[in-house]
Amino acid sequence: MQLRWRSCGLNFYILYIMKKKKRHIDVLSTKLAFAEDYTLKKPTFAEILHFMNGKERRHSDKIFEFSLLKSTISNCIVGIVETTQDKDIPPIKNKNTKQYSQVNIDPTIQGLAFANIFLYDIKKNILLYEINKNGCFPNQLIDFIYAQWRIDNEDIKFDLSFPPVFRKNEYQRMLQMNYYKKIVVELYNPIELINCFDEKINSLENVLKRNLEIGAKTNADTIKLEQMVMIKRLKPTGLSRSTVKNLIDAVKVNIVDKGFSRNIKTLKVEGYSADPEDTAIKPIDIFADTFKEYFKITEILVQSDVQKIERKKGIEALYLKILPELIQLQR
Repeated sequence: MQLRWRSCGLNFYILYIMKKKKRHIDVLSTKLAFAEDYTLKKPTFAEILHFMNGKERRHSDKIFEFSLLKSTISNCIVGIVETTQDKDIPPIKNKNTKQYSQVNIDPTIQGLAFANIFLYDIKKNILLYEINKNGCFPNQLIDFIYAQWRIDNEDIKFDLSFPPVFRKNEYQRMLQMNYYKKIVVELYNPIELINCFDEKINSLENVLKRNLEIGAKTNADTIKLEQMVMIKRLKPTGLSRSTVKNLIDAVKVNIVDKGFSRNIKTLKVEGYSADPEDTAIKPIDIFADTFKEYFKITEILVQSDVQKIERKKGIEALYLKILPELIQLQR
């Protein structure tokens, strides 16, 4: 909380309390995959970020602009993705008369502005990315990068993804199980998650979307999907391995990667280890150990800019705060 004083006479002052608001951050890693027969020089993610500097592209009703910022933190790249929304702009509502009116802008030259600040640690391959539901989600950033990269580098193709960083690698522990007994998916606020799913989705993604739609229609706060095997003797193979993995991946791709990881209440798997001497059932909470971090910036009722400097200071301070734990994870 920041305090501000303003003089209102010779000896009288009014105290202003500058409120702060949280800006949530996803802590991600970056993964670049190339075809097996690829023989050209493979770009690093740092090189891709430098290539993207100054690039701009329209995505549906938004325009994304990518800029790198100067940082004094060694081996780190700081940047910002600014989003301009110039379509589907919501109306103004008078709180007293309840009347609606248009926002007084010219959409041919103006739009509403939002921002996502980010920091990339080159050596540790860690990406801190601000989540702003009105801005550019991580999966949209990937599409932005693909589109711009292929204009100038048609022969250099890659697949890019942003796996979340776990404090403990529960996902890998889950993959090492040889028998799945139970999977539980519980999600907050179904209405908010329905639009996370694209039109082209697979069957498991469609199951998630249908359940979210049902939850929204019944005005539910949460929805819960649960599958389990009651008796191992009667089901010696357990739950389908591919189905369990694909369901978890569907949650990641459609919810986590789009900035709604905080809508996940439960994502748990129970099963047995591949170690024949370890016969105890193992519960694994896939997302319990992801980083849930944030920094704060000044809350302004009517903004005049995207608070770029304050965002930059906030994400750099957060990075330095969690750096000791990031170092421990890579030992």
